[in-house]
Amino acid sequence: MNIWLQAIWRNAGRPALIGMMVCIPVFLFGACTPVISTQLMDQVDRDVTYSALVANPDEFRGKIVLLGGTIVQTMPKPKETEIEIVQKPISSSGEPHLTDKSEGRFLVVVDRFLDPAIYQSGRDLTVAGEVRGSEARRLGEIDYRYPVITAQELHLWRRPAVPPAYPFYPYPFGYPAYWQWRHYPGY
Repeated sequence: MNIWLQAIWRNAGRPALIGMMVCIPVFLFGACTPVISTQLMDQVDRDVTYSALVANPDEFRGKIVLLGGTIVQTMPKPKETEIEIVQKPISSSGEPHLTDKSEGRFLVVVDRFLDPAIYQSGRDLTVAGEVRGSEARRLGEIDYRYPVITAQELHLWRRPAVPPAYPFYPYPFGYPAYWQWRHYPGY
């Protein structure tokens, strides 16, 4: 390790080493910052869990909560947009975990138009907002009671990158179909 640092010091010099020492912690700690503003995060009641909210949403009316999950549908209405979300546990930065575990669904009401083509089914969303109460609706063949959140801030997460179906291997090095032919005479 000492030899490695001496080599960097000799070749790149003090400014490059100091720059690396400053940039690495900034990148590491920047990955853990919440996506919701610090002013609103200070108002979030962290004692309100999703299971407690589902059990008695009217008890928490007016409290600020932080929830996340996957969008089921987005319904624009004349003066607001309503988003139905499947709840998922969230990380310290507010990102919903990539899991099939959920404690239920909730509704998010936003006081402006949100395009359903952007806020579409399958996208992950984090919301910080005020508990409005609950609303009973049909879900399939059952009556389901949704907790309703009035959104103050939203964060729509990027879609995960989809790897290509067939990885690109530059010819003639490493293309799997040709590996077997290298060992035949005359190739």
